[in-house]
Amino acid sequence: MDGNFNKKFLKILVTIITPILVIMLVFSLYLYDRLKDEKKAFLFEKSAVISSMISNVASFDREYSKEKEFAYLPSTATISQVQNTFQSLDEKELQLEYLLGMIYDDHIDFIAYSGLKPPPVKLKDSYLVIPMRKALSGKSGVSVELNYKNEKVFASYHPIANTKWGLVVEQPYSRHIKPLYQTAMMSSFAVILLIIILYFILKRYDAKHQKHIQYSEHRFQQLVESSDDFIWEVNAHGVYKYASKQVENILGYTSQEVVGKTPFDFMTTEEAKKVAVKFMKLIEQEERIVNLENINIHKDGHEVYLLTSGTPFFDERGKILGYRGIDRDITPLKQKQKEIEHLAFYDTLTGLANRQNINDRISQEINYTRRNNFESALLFLDLDDFKVINDTHGHDHGDEVLKTVSHRILKSIRSFDIAGRIGGDEFVILVRGVQENNENSLDHLESLLKRVLQEINEPIVVNSFSHHVGVSIGVAILPRDGDNLEEILKCADNAMYEAKHLGKNRVVFHKKVI
Repeated sequence: MDGNFNKKFLKILVTIITPILVIMLVFSLYLYDRLKDEKKAFLFEKSAVISSMISNVASFDREYSKEKEFAYLPSTATISQVQNTFQSLDEKELQLEYLLGMIYDDHIDFIAYSGLKPPPVKLKDSYLVIPMRKALSGKSGVSVELNYKNEKVFASYHPIANTKWGLVVEQPYSRHIKPLYQTAMMSSFAVILLIIILYFILKRYDAKHQKHIQYSEHRFQQLVESSDDFIWEVNAHGVYKYASKQVENILGYTSQEVVGKTPFDFMTTEEAKKVAVKFMKLIEQEERIVNLENINIHKDGHEVYLLTSGTPFFDERGKILGYRGIDRDITPLKQKQKEIEHLAFYDTLTGLANRQNINDRISQEINYTRRNNFESALLFLDLDDFKVINDTHGHDHGDEVLKTVSHRILKSIRSFDIAGRIGGDEFVILVRGVQENNENSLDHLESLLKRVLQEINEPIVVNSFSHHVGVSIGVAILPRDGDNLEEILKCADNAMYEAKHLGKNRVVFHKKVI
């Protein structure tokens, strides 16, 4: 956590301090130029006044000074006065040094000075006393040069009119940059102090923030762990980036096995294609996933029905990054729905289609055969003497007989034929014709009827009691024998009663006896 904070703080520091440092740099350069201009003006004005004064004194001495102590030399009198003046100036605070020089043979000699007498400087040492050289050559100005001590100085220089002298007023360069240095030091101290204060303020805030995040994460983790649902996150390509541990309870895979895969990896090929189309459409429209039902395959191979809901999330530029959501296991609910549907359409005792179901199928088949010009058959079955079994052995015993008969009926018919129970011991079979063979679409009917009769007439053993059960079968051909369900059922029912009348355990076609 500290490492992340330090990185973040460094980023903030660069963001905030960099502009401050740039401002300080610009201000320092401005201050430097301003101080430089002020120093130039100050030194130039001072040297100009002094050079003018020395020039006036020299002119006066040439005309009037003939004193014996100066060997009657006016220049010596002037130099003496200038020396006394230089020595009397107290410029310690400003660190100013006054020099008056002239050229003697191969060197520059300092004939008046404000401090200790400087040593002569040879003319060949051209890098030294540059200001004095410029003054002696008749130039005036202010510049940063090396003095006779080989030290960098801020110097103003002037020639003395009507003499061979040059005047230099100089100040150590360090004296010039001292204000700038002081400003830089104070600014640096202020910046460092600001950084330290900012660090501890942000550190304290980060600690509180991290504590809040940890609490939120802990609370979220508790919510995740307390939920039976599978919580997930996928990227824009549908790849799992996070999967809660509940996925193992639902699909049998650990979180580590799920992350890096897609939801489609846990579906059949057909289901994956169907769900992928819906998912990609939602991504394109950046819409929520709301109660999307999908079938996954458990690690052990059985089907798991999931109800998926999710919400898209985006980056700071509004680009979709993926989805976060939950998967709820609705397999038990689906099983209940199937059970309810089975109860609604199938007989609870035998598992065959119930009256409503078989009636719907017969109606559909009537319309289909009429449109496609072929025939199917409806068989109406009624067990012979079944009432005797119920009265003798009881209804539970009779129910077992009905189950066995139902099993034998299913064994006798084809997979696409439909058998149903419509009453106590009454059954119907919808024998579907072969559409490709319109003229003889029921060629197989006779052999199927024989199988049904044979299977049902086999002895049925229940609780060590053996029973022989016969069956009377009435047959109606659709759509030839009726235009609707009621007519077809009536025809088949009448044919069945005709079979009973003729001695039971036989097949009678509507208006025809076999």
